Amino acid sequence: MKASVSVVVPSPDQLIAAVDIGGTKATAALVHPSDGIVGTTSMPTGTDVSSAEVVTRLATAIGDLRRTAGGASAAKGSVVAAGVVTPGVVSPRGIALAPNNPGMDTITADALRTALGVPALEWSNDVKAAALAEHAWGSLAGARSGLYINLGTGLAAGAVIDGRPLLGAHGAALEIGYLLPTGPMGAGHRSGAAPLEDRISGRGLQDRATAAGHAGLTASAVVHGHGPGETALVELAADFTEELVRAVVNLAITLDSDAICFGGGMAAGIGGGMAAGIGGAADVFLDPVRSALAEYAPYPPRVSLSTRPDQSSLFGAIRIACAAAGWPTDSLPNPYA
Repeated sequence: MKASVSVVVPSPDQLIAAVDIGGTKATAALVHPSDGIVGTTSMPTGTDVSSAEVVTRLATAIGDLRRTAGGASAAKGSVVAAGVVTPGVVSPRGIALAPNNPGMDTITADALRTALGVPALEWSNDVKAAALAEHAWGSLAGARSGLYINLGTGLAAGAVIDGRPLLGAHGAALEIGYLLPTGPMGAGHRSGAAPLEDRISGRGLQDRATAAGHAGLTASAVVHGHGPGETALVELAADFTEELVRAVVNLAITLDSDAICFGGGMAAGIGGGMAAGIGGAADVFLDPVRSALAEYAPYPPRVSLSTRPDQSSLFGAIRIACAAAGWPTDSLPNPYA
């Protein structure tokens, strides 16, 4: 829900809340204008936890953070606004195209604002918000046409064009999981499939590895071609790189991007990849992406991995919470620093 407020100077007795609701966990943060992030907490989500319960727990968590936040000024502050991000197509009426967050389609922005007990609330798609955060504070700073690509459990992208997020007619711009990969056309959105996401996202790669007899591998392991009887995994890794490179080059040419930033746990190897001593997918695809852009893009953009690839969506929630509160973006310390 976009708040209609003028830009104000934050008061030292004010706070904003940021909430990132994902398919496996939700994270809440409390932010003070001069101290930055003064507290965070996470909780599990998923099919065994109802969306209403998640929202109730988040409201409690924000209250707990408010009472335990570091710094006397933060502890005394009142929460004046919240930013909430979630996968899917987000509108004031609810959320669509979010199969990993069952029940979120029944929640409205007004209901969230009431449940969290805040005067103002803005919510957004998590990846589009991450693109705004990268543009405000991170690797897309200064870009006229900045493209953020999130590789995690799912696959999506966001863009900031001349300072404005690219939304599309229905808020579904750059839901790139629905792009057509190479090969014969199969099932699409109407049939419950997301063709490119099903092929190269973290969940898609794990499903494909399992079908090839390699259950239990992380997406990072698959991308690096690691595992017993590696021939099939090497083929999956090569297919991942080719399909991702093709999609990125086509997007860069379409948007005339001058900067591209990758994020998400799969890109960085956060979680299972690092724990197993395997690098992130970015180790595999960044150089091929740069080489392909140099060959095919009339104006090759700069390409980077986010400095905080697992936090960009949460920072995006902070960015839109600033908008809900009327705070200028530069009123906060840079969360990427």
